[in-house]
Amino acid sequence: MSKYLTSIALIAAGLGPLLIDIGTTHLLNPDWDAHARVHEVWRLSTNSLITMLGLYLLWIKQREFLAALLSLCLLIGFWISVFLIPFYGGLPVGNGIDELAPLGIPLNIFSFIVVLLIQILGLILLKSDHKSI
Repeated sequence: MSKYLTSIALIAAGLGPLLIDIGTTHLLNPDWDAHARVHEVWRLSTNSLITMLGLYLLWIKQREFLAALLSLCLLIGFWISVFLIPFYGGLPVGNGIDELAPLGIPLNIFSFIVVLLIQILGLILLKSDHKSI
């Protein structure tokens, strides 16, 4: 079960943003500086490559703990960006973007809370199965 949870976390954190961020709210936003777009493509491609490596390690090489660590890198990277918002003047949701807010929490933050909990549960199950880490 832990492999499936890690797979969900890797795919959600690493490939989910491809579906959401390639559009006018992010990458193709006309208000974005052209150089900022380079960094967005860099982030999206790096996260996708980390996800593919994680899935390879998880399912082909049977390195479940290492794949979970890669998943945590994606997730913790997101949380670092959220916690540092006050220092760089960011926003959890862009101006003029109408985003759902379950329980009053912006959907992107809510989603990453859920995915982090999924990955933590996967690690707990991995540990309880006494698998080699």
